[in-house]
Amino acid sequence: MLEQCSPYDVVIVGSGGGGLRAAISAAERGCKTLIIAKGRINRSGSTLLAGANLSADIACDGGSLAEMGITDANKDDTKDKFFQDIVHEGFYLGNQELVRIFADGAADRIRELMGWGMEVLGTEGDRGISVFGSAILDALFKRCNELGVAYVQDHQFTDVVVEDGVVKGCLCVDLLSGAIRYFPAKAVVLATGGSHGIFPDNSGPTDCGGEGPAAALRAGAELIDMEMISFCPSVILHPQMYKGNILPYILNTIGYGTYLNKFGKTFTHRHLSQEAEALALDSEWNKMLLSYALQKEINSRRGNQYGGVYFTLPLLPHELKEELYRDLPSLSTGIYHDIMELFLKDHAVTVAPFAHYFEGGIRINTDMATSVPGLFAAGECTGGMFGANRVSAATTEMLIEGNIAGKSAAAYAEKAALHTAEPSLLARMEQELLLPFGTQGGPSPVELRQQLHHATKSSLMVLRNGTALEQAADEVAALRGILPRTSLASKDRRYNKEWMDYLQLRGGLLTAAAILKSAGLRKESRGVHVREDYPRTDDIHYLKNLTITNEALDTAWVPPVHTFYQPEPACRDYTLYTEEVIKKLS
Repeated sequence: MLEQCSPYDVVIVGSGGGGLRAAISAAERGCKTLIIAKGRINRSGSTLLAGANLSADIACDGGSLAEMGITDANKDDTKDKFFQDIVHEGFYLGNQELVRIFADGAADRIRELMGWGMEVLGTEGDRGISVFGSAILDALFKRCNELGVAYVQDHQFTDVVVEDGVVKGCLCVDLLSGAIRYFPAKAVVLATGGSHGIFPDNSGPTDCGGEGPAAALRAGAELIDMEMISFCPSVILHPQMYKGNILPYILNTIGYGTYLNKFGKTFTHRHLSQEAEALALDSEWNKMLLSYALQKEINSRRGNQYGGVYFTLPLLPHELKEELYRDLPSLSTGIYHDIMELFLKDHAVTVAPFAHYFEGGIRINTDMATSVPGLFAAGECTGGMFGANRVSAATTEMLIEGNIAGKSAAAYAEKAALHTAEPSLLARMEQELLLPFGTQGGPSPVELRQQLHHATKSSLMVLRNGTALEQAADEVAALRGILPRTSLASKDRRYNKEWMDYLQLRGGLLTAAAILKSAGLRKESRGVHVREDYPRTDDIHYLKNLTITNEALDTAWVPPVHTFYQPEPACRDYTLYTEEVIKKLS
C-alpha cells in the first residue's frame, strides 16, 4: 500500500546545488521544508561531479569578483558586459529577463557561499573562480542543517501530484524498502538536474535520466528549447576504467594537446577554418567547435577502434608534465594522477564528444514558476535562459535559480491551503508505478534502455540530420508503447535495479521524445544544434523558441523575450565555421 507521509509547506526534489539553495530560501521564510535526494544527501548529483573534474566554475562579472578580492579578475568587466555575452552566445534565443536576473545576482550568490565557508581554489579566467563541487555542497548543506531542513535519502522521485490543476505534493519510491510514498505539500520545486542518462556517453550523473522535465510535462507544465544540448569534446572513452572523465581543461587550453585520428594524423584543420581552430583552443566556444571537429572525423570513419579519436601531449615538455602531475589536486580516486601517468609515458587516451549540458528543460518565468500553480523549478532541469548555447556558468545558474525558486515557493505556500490528493488518484498513480510487477514474458527495462541509447546516439549527437531524427523518434515512440509491457526478473521491491530502470525510463523516454521532436522541427543550425541538412543559421524563420506543451508532444513556436537587445535578422553559413562566422561569434 502507498504510504502517506507528513505534509510539508515546500518539497524540494533534488539535493544538488540548486535544490539545497532552494531549500535554504524556503526555510529562511519559515516554511516547513523537505529535500528528496535520489542518492546520499550532499554527496550525489551533478554539483559533486563538477568537483570530480577538478573544479566547478562559478562565474559573474569580473568587476564584482575584483571587489571580493579576486585580484586576477578583470575590473573593467561589467554586469552589462556579462549580460551581453550570455545573450550573444545563446544566439539571441535566451530569455533576456532571466539573463538579467542572472547577471545582476551572480555576485551576491558567490559572496553568500564564501560567507558560509566555501573554500576558493583560485581564479578561472577574467570572471570566474574555481571551487570543488563538494565545497559548494558542504557550505549549502551546513546552512540547511542550521535552518532545520528535513531530508530523505535514497528516494527516487516519480511524479508531481496535481489535482484540479494545483500541486498537492509528489510521489517517490524508497529504493531500500521499495515503499511508494506520497509527500503532501503546498509547493514543489524540481531541481532534478540534466537528462544525461538518456545518452550512453555522457559526462554527468547517469541516474539523472530526464525525470524532472517529464514529470513537469505530465503535470501540465511546458518544456522549452529541448533540442539544445552542449557536448564536451574531451571526455575519455578509453581506457575503460577512465570512461566518462573529462580531461582537465588545462590540457586543452595550454595548446600542447593534439587530437589524432586512427591513422595518427591531426585533423581539426580539415573541419575548422584557421580562425575557428584558434578560437577552439581558448574561448567559451571551444567545447562546441572542438566537438564539431571530432564528431565530423568520427562520422567520416576515421575514428579509432574505440569509436573516438586519440588525445596526446607530444609537444609538452617532460618536466612540465611532471609539474602538472604534482599540481593536480589529489581527489579521492586519484583519477587525474593516473591519467597524467599515461601522458608521462607518452601514451594517448581516446576521447569523444559526450553529452554535457542541457540548455533546454522546464519553462519558467522570472519567479522560477511553471504554468502549474505551486510547481517551480531550478537548475539544469529548466530551460529558456541560455538559449542555443551557454557560457561556463552553469553552477552559478543553479544557485541563482535555486534562491529565487525557494523564495517563490515559500511565498506561494504562505497563501495556499494544504489539501491532500484524493485516494483514487493516488491509487491510479501507484498502479502505474507497479505495472512491471504484474507482467510476465515482456522485455526487461535494461533492454529498452539499450535501445533508447542506440536511438539517441544515432541521432542526437553533435551532428544531426532529419532522416536520423525521424527514425529515432519512431523508435522512441515504439519504446514508449512497449514500456507498460516490461517485466522484472525479481518481484522483490527492495532495491530492485530493474524496477529503478523502469521508473527512470518513464521519464527518460518522454524527455527523449520531446528532444527528438524539437530537433526535427528546428530546420536550421543554431548554437549547439547543428543540422547537416540545414547548415545555415536562419534568423528570419527560426529566431524563435520551441515549446512542448503536453504529453502528446504538441508544439508551439514563441518569440524570444528580447527586453533589452533586438538582433538583426541574418542568415549565416554554419558548415565549417568560416572566418565570417567566427567574426560574428567572437
